[in-house]
Amino acid sequence: MVVAMDKFTVQCSLVGDGMVGKSSLAKAITGQILDDGYIATTEDNFTASMSVAGDKYSLSILDLSGQHDYEKVRTQDYRSNDIFVVCFSTVDRESLENVKDFWIPEIRQIDRKRPVVLVGTQTDLRKEGSSHVTKEEGENLAKQIGAFSYLECSAVQKTGVKDVFEQVVMATLKCRKRRSSLIKRVFSR
Repeated sequence: MVVAMDKFTVQCSLVGDGMVGKSSLAKAITGQILDDGYIATTEDNFTASMSVAGDKYSLSILDLSGQHDYEKVRTQDYRSNDIFVVCFSTVDRESLENVKDFWIPEIRQIDRKRPVVLVGTQTDLRKEGSSHVTKEEGENLAKQIGAFSYLECSAVQKTGVKDVFEQVVMATLKCRKRRSSLIKRVFSR
């Protein structure tokens, strides 16, 4: 299926380890019912509409496999998106480490310029005083990897989900504006 691309369509890829809540995040923004258990994903597509700054945007969300051995499938899909939403679970420290050790290197190998929004998921499961990932650790990682922003959310409680996708739209628009300005400068010489 070919989707007509316009300035009001944003294509994003959700990446991160399996079981961190990527599918739940996509289902939460589209209003779908969340699954009770874990269902492994190879590739799922979701669409949603939302208003940002008075304009209506269509989101095309590609939920990609978190299994490391699906690299070829994922990297082919990376080329067709506007932005990466890199997810880790706030209750799984290993998934945070994999963001910088696996996911960002894989993404940057394909495209160094596309924006990244870093998202800490499953905040409803996080407990104070535990070894869970803190908001400050997520913010520090976002700075380290050069992410556009860092947000936290809970798909189950539906907290922060809309904020995540508003940031996705804003980061995409900012990147498009920068690219358009660069093209104008090059061709105006």
